[in-house]
Amino acid sequence: MSLKSFIVLLLSYVQTSWAVNSTSTVLANTTMLSNSAITSASSPVPGSTTMLSSSTITTASTSVFASTTFSNPATITAVSTVTATAGASFPPIGSISRDFSPSGLEELWDVVGPVEPPPFTTTVIPETPVVLPSPPPRLYPSFYANSPKDILPDLKFPEGFFFGVDTAAYQVEGAVKDEGKGPSMWDWASRQPDAIADNTTADIVDLQYFLYKEDVARVAALGVNAHSFSISWARILPFGTADSPINQEGVDHYRDLINYHLESGIEPVVTLFHWDLPLALQAYYGGFSSPKIVDDFVHYAKTVFKAYNGSVNVWYTFNEPNVYCGQIATYPFNVTLADGLNATTAPFHCAYYLLKAHAGAVKAFREMGIVGEIAFKNDDFVGVPWRTNSTEDSEAVERHAAFQIGIFSDPVYTTGDWPQIMKDTLSPEILPRFTEEEKADILGTADFFAIDCYRQQYISAPDNGLEACLSNTSDPNWPRCNVVQTFDSNAGWNIGAFSSPGTPWLEDTSRFLRGYLKDLQARWPTNKIIASEFGFTQAFESQKPDLASIKEDTDRINYLMSYLGEMLLSIHEDKIPLKGAFIWAMVDNAEWGSGLNTRFGIQYVNYTTLERSYKRSAIALSEFFEVHLQK
Repeated sequence: MSLKSFIVLLLSYVQTSWAVNSTSTVLANTTMLSNSAITSASSPVPGSTTMLSSSTITTASTSVFASTTFSNPATITAVSTVTATAGASFPPIGSISRDFSPSGLEELWDVVGPVEPPPFTTTVIPETPVVLPSPPPRLYPSFYANSPKDILPDLKFPEGFFFGVDTAAYQVEGAVKDEGKGPSMWDWASRQPDAIADNTTADIVDLQYFLYKEDVARVAALGVNAHSFSISWARILPFGTADSPINQEGVDHYRDLINYHLESGIEPVVTLFHWDLPLALQAYYGGFSSPKIVDDFVHYAKTVFKAYNGSVNVWYTFNEPNVYCGQIATYPFNVTLADGLNATTAPFHCAYYLLKAHAGAVKAFREMGIVGEIAFKNDDFVGVPWRTNSTEDSEAVERHAAFQIGIFSDPVYTTGDWPQIMKDTLSPEILPRFTEEEKADILGTADFFAIDCYRQQYISAPDNGLEACLSNTSDPNWPRCNVVQTFDSNAGWNIGAFSSPGTPWLEDTSRFLRGYLKDLQARWPTNKIIASEFGFTQAFESQKPDLASIKEDTDRINYLMSYLGEMLLSIHEDKIPLKGAFIWAMVDNAEWGSGLNTRFGIQYVNYTTLERSYKRSAIALSEFFEVHLQK
């Protein structure tokens, strides 16, 4: 995913303060954990949400990637740059020496500060098979709502279709300093003032690093046949660089993780980079705001390919690169940019270096003869004109498509180059231009199209018109010059049911999904599409008083069942080559800047005991795919 819900300071409103559920709830239908240490686990105690003052946010003509979704995401507000007044602290770029000794690693951890150790440090092995709870009773009469098995019962997904769930390393693993791992930028970011809505960290969170066998067993019991997860770069190479030592404990852990998936009948789908950049690379040269990142990423990719070749068949280089490159120019990361870059230029330079890194990794993948297919996970949407009779709104849709999806899809799938709209808008100083050799290297570096398809939205021209926006670099909507609208232009009806207050960017827009997929296939045609992430937050789930209430996630079920039904119709009626559907998320997790209180999981996690409980949505998914998958 996700995020998936991220950078709270960029939200255009002040998030609601959420209190944390009492941890004394008696859990029913939970996982049976054999390690007694779990029941006495001490996890981070989430506090109330930090209320952000609007005075900490300044608007300027410096934004780039507005209206982007994170894999459990929030929206980056248009053309905003956040001041450092909240107090983010990071050493000057280049001031930390490349000391690859234990003391050098500890110096990097000093930048993060103290971390909370996990309550246990050995892998828990399930003692008994996971048994699903009894099916929940119907909530609605059959004349009003079909049960999952009765949704388009005569339509099946194609043979080999992935019924998958998603996680990402930072969001679920915990054990952030265990077994040789180096610090990541999110380990640092979670400790910066006002960066996380509820002031929590992912130091322990789900502790999937040691509980992965429990989690795999639990989703296997649901009939899940694939799990898309990421590898932490800082676990494989604690210092990140090509000339630094490999952490064998990290390599061995992911080998065990991958093999356990295979033994359990679950296809491992691996993402190399899901935003948790090794802090060392940011400290040495500014991370993805520097050209030095390209060789270091390619080396990391080759290390991982070599370690797990033959065990993984589906690979992603990057998760939601558009979101990530927007992220680096926003608080708190905006104090860590390479010299000479600012909030205007950094995201586009990041996009340039990231595409070169992606192309280099795919070239290595193919030259090494690695088994399987490789792509990257794109996100966002093309959009629907807000006013059907408006030429400017149609032009605004094209601008949205260029800046939000085309920025990475055009170079990889169609032209090898940026969308023309972007080149017409941005100077080479802001948007570096590709050489002919670079275009040739980038074009064709994906074997299929992966999309994190959380939502569709209406798009309009700015109120002052396209020409006024494009001619004024101080305009708050420049350079995108389009506006996301959440309600129709005729009678003012909302585009879809809203989700949790922690995900203001997300509505249930499942009725638009078929058109959404048609747009992708028309613009970036491919023989295979994977819906690599989609999911929904149940409103006020974290405020519910007991487990029985928490498990009743009917809004999430409505979203998921509607999406999956539309996918079946897309395959059978629209001939869309859809080959997989991955639900964010396997479990509740650390939702980036939204913290622990914004929950996407189809399983509830008690962050004190670490016990998991199936929500109604998990059982609905199990029932749906039991009928619609070809065995």
